[in-house]
Amino acid sequence: MNKYSSLAKKNLLTLKKSEFTEAILGLSLLAAINFLWFRHNLGFSGVNPHPYWIVIVPIAARYGFKGGLWAGFLSGLTMIAMMKLNLPDISMSEFMEIRYFSQPILFITAGIIIGEIREVQKKRFQDLKTEFNDISAAFENLSERYATLENAKQEIDTRIISQEHTLSTLYEAAQALKSLKEEEIYPAVLNLLKDFIAVGACSIYKLSDNKLQLVTSLGDIKGTRQQEAPSDKGIMGRAILSGETVSINTLMSSKEFSDQKVSDIIISAPLVNSENEIMGVLNVEEIPFVKFNPQTIRMTSLMADWCSAGIVNARTYKDTKDKNISDEVTGFYTYRYFQERFREEFQRARRYELYLSMLAIEIVDLDSFIEKAKQDIIPILSRILKDNLRNIDLICQDSSDPSKYFLILPSTPMPGARVVEDKIIRELKAFKFKPYEDKEKLLKIRTGIAEIDKEMKSPDELIEKAYKDIHET
Repeated sequence: MNKYSSLAKKNLLTLKKSEFTEAILGLSLLAAINFLWFRHNLGFSGVNPHPYWIVIVPIAARYGFKGGLWAGFLSGLTMIAMMKLNLPDISMSEFMEIRYFSQPILFITAGIIIGEIREVQKKRFQDLKTEFNDISAAFENLSERYATLENAKQEIDTRIISQEHTLSTLYEAAQALKSLKEEEIYPAVLNLLKDFIAVGACSIYKLSDNKLQLVTSLGDIKGTRQQEAPSDKGIMGRAILSGETVSINTLMSSKEFSDQKVSDIIISAPLVNSENEIMGVLNVEEIPFVKFNPQTIRMTSLMADWCSAGIVNARTYKDTKDKNISDEVTGFYTYRYFQERFREEFQRARRYELYLSMLAIEIVDLDSFIEKAKQDIIPILSRILKDNLRNIDLICQDSSDPSKYFLILPSTPMPGARVVEDKIIRELKAFKFKPYEDKEKLLKIRTGIAEIDKEMKSPDELIEKAYKDIHET
């Protein structure tokens, strides 16, 4: 502990010595020039701008308040000494008049002001850096949690399900079910049945209002596949009623099916959610005779379980996402909520003839960013935009293009929108973000501004007008 404390004190002393030393060296050099070539005007009295500013401004800008105070004080002291040497016959009482001290006082005051401005900038930069690190850590934590949940969703039954394919091989193929979009899960399950059971035809029906509706199918059957079927009849009805996988061979001896035509379905497995509610059925309609065995029925049941889990996760994700009005990563409004609010603000502005402006921002060459920069730009841009907007302003990232952002500024005319644009551009440039492969290339953005007019009929026209104005800053 003492070792680190001593080291810190040594570094602090070195820093203070550096400020003082630079001021002394600079003033000594100017004094030498003064004596050698301008002896008739010691102290450079009447010279504008005064040479001593060469010492004061850089030191104050570099070291802050203390550096500015030191540089201003030493410069003022040096000038007073020089003026006294230049006026040897003047009495001390006359020399103490304020006109001889105005320039030294200005040196000290300016040094303090410039140094204080530098201190404010340093504090602001440190605050931004700390906030950026906090947001980056939170984003990384969210990413890890999401990856964990995604992996947990893909856990599979560890039973051996076929002689031809091992569990690991099937698991690799089942990665197609990791999608959080329900419409992508259905065809992925049917493709798994085709690849691992060699089915010739299969289908999925979704249960809605006590009726089964065809969602998707694979392959052709001899008859006509029903687009809609009752949920209490046939092999699909038995699977729904029992909540278990049913095959045609278990029904052949049943009196319930003895006097009615059995459908083309060979195996029907129910899709069940976590609350044991039936969501639909997964059907095998055509399969080679040698493949129709208890092992195939178990495999179909397992794939139905995977399909059910995927559907539940996709629906949960969609419900949660729809309820949220802001994105958990950027903090901006979701695109769906933004569209609703945008329409409301547009109609309000038209109805009451209010100002309404839009600012479009586009990150140039986002695809060419290095990987880490793609993650870093989100919290940086989020912080800058929020700092420069009011609570009533709307921010959104384009759902189809992550490089584009929309800002809606209610009750704001075009000049006000340009002020907001200038502030955002200035802060982004001050950050000196270098996201490209070329490490010397700074971040480039394009911006466009538009204001509502009486001829506009829809919000899309305002967006289109903003993109007509888009230009690189």
